[in-house]
Order: sequence, then structure tokens, then C-alpha cells
Amino acid sequence: MARRLLRTLAAALLVAGLSTALLPAAAVSAAPAPPTTLSGQVRGGDILYGVGGGRCIVGFTVPGGFLATSVCGPVGTTITNGTGAAVGQVAASSYPQIGYLLVHLNPGWVPVGQVRTAGGNVAVKGATAVPVGGVVCRSGPTSGWRCGPVTGLNHTVNFPGGAVHGLTRVNICAEQGEVGAPYLSTSGQAQGVHVGGSGNCLTGGTSYFLPVRPALAAYGVALLTS
Repeated sequence: MARRLLRTLAAALLVAGLSTALLPAAAVSAAPAPPTTLSGQVRGGDILYGVGGGRCIVGFTVPGGFLATSVCGPVGTTITNGTGAAVGQVAASSYPQIGYLLVHLNPGWVPVGQVRTAGGNVAVKGATAVPVGGVVCRSGPTSGWRCGPVTGLNHTVNFPGGAVHGLTRVNICAEQGEVGAPYLSTSGQAQGVHVGGSGNCLTGGTSYFLPVRPALAAYGVALLTS
């Protein structure tokens, strides 16, 4: 009976807008923790924004963050989404040289081991490199899902920002605005991120990507898979 009276009193106090802290501890049941509200999920191929509001395409996710190209900005840059919400901060970067960077996500943002495409999400299964002659595919925000053979390894290409070494060459066209787009093998193995090329998707072209395995080793992170 006493416990019933205490519960009734607690309810009355709550209705009145008063605290139940004055009631004996035995009379107040602990409220369940509220469910975690997620700001969003982050996948390879997602379009975010970095230094100067420039496009920052997610390459591949890692625990607590993701890898992308250094065009996203220097260390300390806040990465945002299309609504201006802060998604994370750049924790390591080769900026202004062309290379990789590592972003640590803010609380509430969840990295997922997938790459987003127009036709749905593709699971990332690992990071086994494809040899010359093997087929890889790129999820580009402009050209879409494009596949072609690897035609060369360990290339050096001179870009406006300087020479970039260790690139993989592929027979895949590309369009403007695709720097950072991820490449996968046909079996879901992460290959690297787009840094440039020649030609276009009307007449054909050649693309180059930064392999992902050296970046994983350099930053001491593991690839997220699903």
C-alpha cells in the first residue's frame, strides 16, 4: 500500500512540474535511457564538403571515420554535409600535396562498410589489389558506375599541384568533379580513390587512382567491411 501511495504521489508531482528527487529512492523507477539519435550514416561515394566549401567525396570508411583525398583540406578542416551540419574533422592529411587524408567523425555519425552507387549500396569485402588485366569499377557522382581493366601499376603523373607517384592506371572514363570517387573490384575489394585522368565519357578516357592499401598502413587504420 505504501509503495502504491508513493507512486501516486510521484505521478502527481510530475504533473505539477515538480521534481521527484524529494521522494524516497525506492519510490522512483529509473527511466530507460533514450534511444541514440543518429545524425546519419557515412559510406564510400558520399558527397561531403571540405575546405572552401569544395566537394569532398568519401573514399572508404574505417572505424570512427573515413579516408578521402587530400583535396578535402588540411588537418583541422571541418567536413560538412549538404545542410551544413558538421560531420567530422580532418585528423591527418597530405594537403596541399595530392594524397590521402583521414577524417574522424563527430558523435552520432556512423561509418558503414559500403560504397554508395545510383543503383544501391555495394558491400566492401576487403582490400585485395587487382593485378594488371583485372577489372575494377568506380562509383562517380558525375559519370556513375563505370568499369574497366587495370592497365598499369605504380605510375607517376604530373598534375597542376605536382607529381603524384604510385598511381594505378585504368581504362575507365571520368568527368569533372569526381576526384576522390572510390574504386572497387567486381568482388567488392577496395582498390583506391580517383585523382584524375584524360578524356571524357563521350570519347573515352584513362583514369588514375591512389591505391588504398598504403593509406591504411600509413594511418594505422583498418578498412570497414560488411
